[in-house]
Amino acid sequence: MQVAPCERYRLRVTTWGPFPIGGPSPRGSGAAPHAVVLPGISADWRGLAPQIRALRGLGWTVHVVDLPGFALPPALKASDANVVQLADYVARVVTNLKIPPALLLGHSLGGGVAMHLAMRHPKLVRGLALIAPVGLGVSLHWIYKLYCVPLLGRVLLRPSVLRASSIRRFLVGSGRRNDERFIARLVRHRASARPRALSARAIIWANQPRRWRKARALLPGGEQLGIRIDGPLTKLSEIPTLVLWGDEDRVISASDARRCKELPLAQVRIAHGVGHSLPLEVAGWANDHIAKFVAGLTTTELRAA
Repeated sequence: MQVAPCERYRLRVTTWGPFPIGGPSPRGSGAAPHAVVLPGISADWRGLAPQIRALRGLGWTVHVVDLPGFALPPALKASDANVVQLADYVARVVTNLKIPPALLLGHSLGGGVAMHLAMRHPKLVRGLALIAPVGLGVSLHWIYKLYCVPLLGRVLLRPSVLRASSIRRFLVGSGRRNDERFIARLVRHRASARPRALSARAIIWANQPRRWRKARALLPGGEQLGIRIDGPLTKLSEIPTLVLWGDEDRVISASDARRCKELPLAQVRIAHGVGHSLPLEVAGWANDHIAKFVAGLTTTELRAA
């Protein structure tokens, strides 16, 4: 575990080496490839633990980068919380730690940050694995509108533990909704501290639409207008990309994946009966697709070499 200073913040970077130790490298050169993992808002490495373990088992070195304020104080300020700024913070950390071009694996907000990082710093990226990423579509869950109302948002985004009933309603698909042990595990994962809650609030407020577009955001849909990647995704067209989504995602609609048709190197896979907690709901399914994707990524690089 390392602490990476970045302007006024400190980002926690947790690194796991590949296992089994001494096993063959998927690149055949003895040097393990690297992956940078970006959890979703208010989440940490536990939300992507099955994918971290799977990549390590395939011989990858995995670095989990916690966004400013989510693991170490101070809390993130709204003036520094635009998704582009977050991508630049991560890029600076990756550069300072001398991490070679890496696979970026991001869930939800982490997926949005990964896309912006890849567009702004393509030399740091060898591939993208995006799980229900923010920033491709327009709408989010309707409660997001309430988070953006200053006084009401302060109340709704105060430090708290998400209840099992809310997890069932918002985060989990029908396939695991009645799995009591699984829901209890998600409740434990969602324990919230004050800096983390303040940082989540800062991100939501910093990425609201500007000026007249705020009125559009109050209508049905429109919540992602302040964070959406507008225009064609041409800057990602040369980056191999895997997109995984659940068809019962109530936070970010799987219909947003249609924009990935603009990307010639993108693969899109949709899981049925799965919600926004896809990395844990169908860990085996996700890991199988990631394993095939990184195998193809490595094969393509070896052919190019």
